[in-house]
Amino acid sequence: MKKIAMLALGVMLGAVGMAGSAHAAADIEDSETLISACQSLLDNGAGEGSKGAACKEFVTGLVLAQEETLTMGEPFRARRIGPKEDQNACFELPDKLSYRDFAQQVVGYAGDNPDMRQRPAFELAVRALERKYPCNPEDLKDMESADTPAE
Repeated sequence: MKKIAMLALGVMLGAVGMAGSAHAAADIEDSETLISACQSLLDNGAGEGSKGAACKEFVTGLVLAQEETLTMGEPFRARRIGPKEDQNACFELPDKLSYRDFAQQVVGYAGDNPDMRQRPAFELAVRALERKYPCNPEDLKDMESADTPAE
């Protein structure tokens, strides 16, 4: 059932994300831009062509970019993040994640962790989602062993 819910989420996000915007999600690379777009979504909505639409498109892109590498229903894993690219992150997407919820999580996490404003937007988004929807500790062990060099 969870696999079907994830597939439905991906399809829904993909359909919504097809609409272009003057503030395309592809333009969001740094956290400050993502924070600004998500705050705009919270304040003014995400009408087509609006700054808030870029936040919506960013989360859509995040899900769709992982579609090829993620088995539906499995945790989302990000490797080699952080200032030294030596950190991992893991979260499990909920059955339902609204754009507004995503925006609140990004803005809230950035407010609680001001150093994240200097990191890439992808990293901020992953960390915000990881805080709200953490992986099972067993999934984290799998990540650690995957980064261990083969002998």
